[in-house]
Amino acid sequence: MATPPSIAILKPGTFTDVRGTRVTFSRADLAEIAASYDAAADPAPLVVGHPTIDAPAYGWVGRVELVGDELRAHPSEIAPAFAEAVAAGHYRKVSPQLYPPRHPGNPTPGRWHLQHVGFLGGAAPAIKGLGTVAFSEAADAAAIAVTIEQEPPMTDTPDTIALAQREAAATTREAELAGREAAIQAREEAAATAARTAQHDQNVAFAEGLVTAGTLAPAARATVIGLMDQLDASTPVSFGEGDGATSATPLAAFRALFDAAHPVVAFGEHAPASDALKQPQVVLSFAAPAGYQVAPDSAALHARARALQAADPTLSFWDAFNRARAEPAA
Repeated sequence: MATPPSIAILKPGTFTDVRGTRVTFSRADLAEIAASYDAAADPAPLVVGHPTIDAPAYGWVGRVELVGDELRAHPSEIAPAFAEAVAAGHYRKVSPQLYPPRHPGNPTPGRWHLQHVGFLGGAAPAIKGLGTVAFSEAADAAAIAVTIEQEPPMTDTPDTIALAQREAAATTREAELAGREAAIQAREEAAATAARTAQHDQNVAFAEGLVTAGTLAPAARATVIGLMDQLDASTPVSFGEGDGATSATPLAAFRALFDAAHPVVAFGEHAPASDALKQPQVVLSFAAPAGYQVAPDSAALHARARALQAADPTLSFWDAFNRARAEPAA
């Protein structure tokens, strides 16, 4: 018989094979199938249906080419009896079977590969619109029923989809929890920083008050502030033993040390010049370091604080000092 015409076996699109597998072919995929087909090394047989192994071949695909958007197979070495059966209309449809790119038996890994072309009798093709096939000069183009060899177990199933959804949900929850924990930590750190700043400001004010009152040398101001910044202001501890034990925070205990402290300078008053001959002069006892002078205002403030403390013995010197500083001078 004359050389049979080519058979259209595949076109671009998305199809469902006989096992229910959904697969999409682009024109580029069809071009790769045509380019990688090697009739000498791995020829695709013409078979009846889609047999597994040891089924007879009734011919071979000699060449595959892409014509327009159709992948066409050129039959060769067709058995005469089979050609007669096709010509009689017993096998009017064809169905290509292909190896997926990752199939372990694929001779061209990474690309679709034509395994065989099956001639179908009563089976309906999966791809319609390509006509019928007959081995004669006037044969029309063939319709196609795509059959795809199954990939190794890498496709999504309801179980794998559900697992992926659970994993995605878990990842989202972990990210949300991490975000909340980071926000809480940031707020706690900000609150702690604000508390330390406020306590430092109070310590600075306390030390400056001691310097003003004369109970702390100016040179010791920074040392006192540094010590106070390191002391705990929130957890009380016990000081002493037995009935005389007291409880206070370390910072409060440190501040209490200055309540009964005597001024670095013993302040007194000079008699007014007009009364120098009428009243005995008050002798001042200075204990200030060399180079330091006592400001009259500081001496007066110290005197008022001591007077308030003498009037109310329950007042600590620091409380009396703050009260004297708040009251206007007489």
